Amino acid sequence: MADRDKKREEKERLMREVLNKDRLNNTIDPNEAVELSLGIKKEVDEIADTMKSSNDALDALKAVLEKQKKDLEEMSLLNGLNTEEMVKVQKDLQDDYGVQSEAQAIEVLPGDSGEVFEEILNEVKRKVVVEEDTLRQLTTAFRRPYVMGETKGKAKNVILVTGPIGSGKHSSLSAVVRSIYERQIFISDVIYTIDMSLYQSGSQEQIFLQDLYKCLIGKGSVICFENFEIGFPAFLRMLDELVCEGKTVLSKRYVLNKGILVENQTGLVKEAVDSLSAEGKYLVFMTTKGTKSVQDAFGADFLYHVLDTVTFPKLDDERMNKIIHIKMTEFQQRSLNNLKLVVNDSKEIEEWVMKHFDKTLGADAVHDLFQDFYISLSQQALEKQIPENAEVQLMVEEDVPVAKVSDDKIVLSRTKTSSEEIEAVNKELDEIVGLEMVKNYIKSVQSHIKMQEIRRAQGMKTGEISKHMIFTGNPGTGKTTIARLLSRYMKAIGALSRGQLVEVTRADLVAQYVGQTAPLTMSVIKSALGGVLFIDEAYSLYRGKDDAFGLECIDTIVKAMEDHRDDLIIILAGYKKEMEVFMESNSGLKSRFPNIINFPDYTGEELRKIAQIQAKSKGYVIAEDALGKLEEFFDEVQKVNAAEAGNGRLARNVVEDAILTQSKRLIDHPNDAMDELRLEDFDFTIKVKPAK
Repeated sequence: MADRDKKREEKERLMREVLNKDRLNNTIDPNEAVELSLGIKKEVDEIADTMKSSNDALDALKAVLEKQKKDLEEMSLLNGLNTEEMVKVQKDLQDDYGVQSEAQAIEVLPGDSGEVFEEILNEVKRKVVVEEDTLRQLTTAFRRPYVMGETKGKAKNVILVTGPIGSGKHSSLSAVVRSIYERQIFISDVIYTIDMSLYQSGSQEQIFLQDLYKCLIGKGSVICFENFEIGFPAFLRMLDELVCEGKTVLSKRYVLNKGILVENQTGLVKEAVDSLSAEGKYLVFMTTKGTKSVQDAFGADFLYHVLDTVTFPKLDDERMNKIIHIKMTEFQQRSLNNLKLVVNDSKEIEEWVMKHFDKTLGADAVHDLFQDFYISLSQQALEKQIPENAEVQLMVEEDVPVAKVSDDKIVLSRTKTSSEEIEAVNKELDEIVGLEMVKNYIKSVQSHIKMQEIRRAQGMKTGEISKHMIFTGNPGTGKTTIARLLSRYMKAIGALSRGQLVEVTRADLVAQYVGQTAPLTMSVIKSALGGVLFIDEAYSLYRGKDDAFGLECIDTIVKAMEDHRDDLIIILAGYKKEMEVFMESNSGLKSRFPNIINFPDYTGEELRKIAQIQAKSKGYVIAEDALGKLEEFFDEVQKVNAAEAGNGRLARNVVEDAILTQSKRLIDHPNDAMDELRLEDFDFTIKVKPAK
């Protein structure tokens, strides 16, 4: 009885603080003067002066209550009102004054869903430069629950969004959600983003759950998951349960402490959080790798629950030109609004951007270039007194974008290389197991380039060496990994202007019809300018003298190497014997690829080290008594057939198989260490056949 009276008094006090009245014992006469004491005296005084009628009083009260509803929710937590009581107070406010709390707002579709979402589609088409069919797929995905209805306890919809970097995935999603919000269908236009690459170990469970919990209970209707391909397995299982079951049951009991989800250490408590629900949310999974990456991460059942897959194609030149023009306009507007500078139109700059932006990054690279322009112009405004509304002329001089303000010229492009990047790449090289000859060669290139810079500064002749390379070796020996590091390294030391790696095979270079191969090959080469073009299984480009298309591709590559020798590195990769035959297919190949680097097969010791690194990256350790046996196993496999065994891939596969076996073992022995791979978890059966 005392507790009930205490609760009643607390609610009365809360109502007095927020409404200055005892709602439980009194009623408001709309003709009476209304006194407000809400901690915003200035606003209250202004309201009091204008209250001439009951309608004015109620309108003013609604406005004030809207500003105070967050305070109301916070006060409920501080003063002991539980969720049920809080909902009752909010309902009383709504019944008496027509004020609806954000926590109670219900998403309602005004009118026919077909007409509404057609309006949304047309509005989004004006905002983003993406194909209409793609945008229609996306808007249909958001319309689906309003047509099919919702399943109680499940997410409103699960959407898979695929497409290359810079193809408009994020901007399109934001535009659609914003348009839905503006029609008062959603109560917020917030899109929560969870980057699964940030959670890489079981020790981050509480952080992950806290972030996920905030998204699931937040006002925003959309949660976007990115980089799930490399997410921690345990956390991916939680997402899989949210998608397939609608909720995930937590392995520990949690409680709310001042709005923060924390693990409960005191046993059973009232209102504990033991599961998370996706009800009422759109779950969007975004990837650049297609549906296969989703199945690899989650499994087939997950894909069954994905009702909409929206594929964003790579933006073509026409759309990229539109994006560049839009970014130019935004750059001019920012300069005028913030820097008080009038930037004149420049088709020349737009053409420069079209030529130089990183094709592998799409629209994102265009955004970065114009961001560089704005930062460079801002720096000039900070350093010098430039009159307001001064005109800025944009131009290109010696293939460099510049801005002319009065008599000053500003270089707009910014160099992003640094000694820190060189140090980072060197560190990654050092961490790679084996390949000492390869590492030493890459570092010798840096020494050569530095020496040429010194000679140039002293007025001496400089001699450029050919940087094109041939990587030979069996699969899994690290050729692609080294090529990727090499591209970054060359950018960092100034040997390349952009440093991207473009990885292709014959299918990306050779067309099926006469006259198409050369243009196709050139388009790939253009995307690699300023970086590294890595052609895997390069020997497949030549299939004999009758392979006219392959020979045309090779001729095109040889010509491009000559035309772009200062800002393009081409790496040909493949088996050693096949590459020797390939080099005979064109008389110019041998002289243009003087750097032949052989990637030897890994030893058993090196594979054991790789296995330990693989296990560590997945949150496991290999037991000491398993290491020796593991090394012996790798030695035996490599002797049988290193080419088919997979080298580094063999080590990865062995570790992944051990993790699966360990999972089965832990079911029977739940007290065993969850992060330890024991000897019995490994399968030492040699599965490869001897080489013919």
